[in-house]
Amino acid sequence: MPRGASMPVLRAEQVRYRRFRPAVRAARARARDVACRWGLDELADDLESVIGELVTNAVVHGRAARGSRVAVTYYLINEGLRVEVRDWASGTPRVGQPTGPGDGIPESGRGLAMVRALSRRWGVTPRVIGKTVWCEMGVKRS
Repeated sequence: MPRGASMPVLRAEQVRYRRFRPAVRAARARARDVACRWGLDELADDLESVIGELVTNAVVHGRAARGSRVAVTYYLINEGLRVEVRDWASGTPRVGQPTGPGDGIPESGRGLAMVRALSRRWGVTPRVIGKTVWCEMGVKRS
């Protein structure tokens, strides 16, 4: 069971991507696919957005060895879905102060705030090399 998960894992799937920008599009598509295959259609849009942000952070920020990978792991838990994005890059992500076109610099700093808003809870687990950024998304049970 992933560290910090509150319920037993019912199903798991991991995908590894090369650490380059086209991986973001592939990861977003896979996130939507996982949500639909696991019967979590109501999470598909939010999951796609969250994975897009987390994989973008893993690919764009931090320094990692050439050819390193980003691993995305999905866990189906009783309360919904837990996702982990693991990279082997330096740096610790933090919710930043948003910047935008009015500041004269490119827009940034909104990604983790969005992850926080779309998730029930989220966090960062430091590793000896790199880190894992994780979040849990709940589903409405009838």
